[in-house]
Amino acid sequence: MFPIFGVVPASLLLGLALGALASTTALGQAPLGENLEKRLSAARRRAQAVKPDAPEATAVASELGEIGAAYLARGDTGRAVELLQEAYGWNPDNGLVLARLTLAYVRAENFPFARFYLDLAEERAPRAPPEAYVVLGEIYYSLNRVEDAVLAWEQFERLGGGDPRVLLRLARAREELSLSSNQKYREIGDFVFYFDSVIPAETVERIGERLAETSRQITAFIGAEPPGPQVVILYAGRAYFSLVSVPDWVSGVFDGKIRVSLDPDGGVTPQLQSVLSHELAHALIRQGSRDRAPGWLHEGLAQWWEGKRILRREFREALGGRSSRSLAEMEESLSRKADRATARAGYAEALGLIEYLVQERGPGSVTCILRDLADGLSISDALAKETGLSSEQFFSRWKTWANL
Repeated sequence: MFPIFGVVPASLLLGLALGALASTTALGQAPLGENLEKRLSAARRRAQAVKPDAPEATAVASELGEIGAAYLARGDTGRAVELLQEAYGWNPDNGLVLARLTLAYVRAENFPFARFYLDLAEERAPRAPPEAYVVLGEIYYSLNRVEDAVLAWEQFERLGGGDPRVLLRLARAREELSLSSNQKYREIGDFVFYFDSVIPAETVERIGERLAETSRQITAFIGAEPPGPQVVILYAGRAYFSLVSVPDWVSGVFDGKIRVSLDPDGGVTPQLQSVLSHELAHALIRQGSRDRAPGWLHEGLAQWWEGKRILRREFREALGGRSSRSLAEMEESLSRKADRATARAGYAEALGLIEYLVQERGPGSVTCILRDLADGLSISDALAKETGLSSEQFFSRWKTWANL
């Protein structure tokens, strides 16, 4: 029988942000390439001839669960919750539906409901298909319950699951688990810290104070409070960063958790403070936009909040002769696959777009764009609403403004 895993503080279990769980792997191979509304209409027509207690109800639940999972993978969390709740009503014993419903509530940041359905999903997991353990593993991993995530993904493998993406996650989680065996745990305000034992407690305390102050500033600007404690993992060295192939010139990442590599004997330097502010901004931007902000908006605002600025006359030099032709091309330059010079130019462009918005439209324009995204608008529609420009016009006007 699959066990209900270890105890963590209730505040942590109900408050941690979710990482990148909208992938088809995390959702158990949910279908994406089709007209979901058309499929949903057909499924509901078939359901009209089925009584709730009939054997056919299990098929209705499975169909609605797949469609709900596809909406979740598309980022439509509200629709996903609606459909997965409907699927649960048809078959309360479907462990895969329950796991996906738990994930949907976590993405919606409704943590009391997420906790309730997680308990049910764990109870029904032994009778669920292997894919349920994929989703459970992702949920545990998002809660920094890495050992539990490993056990869940191992169960997926034991049951015959062979998805190479899941098995790769399992291998990496095992390595991460070995790296975290000597970590300490501490809660400071709205932050939950896991840190290597060689990092002094005073350093962690100062980092907590710095993050608290930055959080107050950014939440006042965005107008959205974090839903609960934010996990921060502090590494003495780059072992974890090497494990996930982070370039050696990057000392912080955000994947639902703030992860920072630091010198345990170096104290809280200005450089470390900048990294902390940058990664915290990512967490709060995601919250303020309901995880709908594009990469350029994320990276531009994160730099802006760490205190970086570029004067208009300095952009040509900052880009080093590299200049994107569109927002989409700039997004590519922000990926980890880009070389350092290309990435540096992409980050300068992203910051430039924020500088342009703030100077030409005022800081409130950025806040409004985030709120528009949270309300379900696309970035193109949000830009048009707040600037009167299409995405192409917006990018072109910025290049003219920056003398490019």
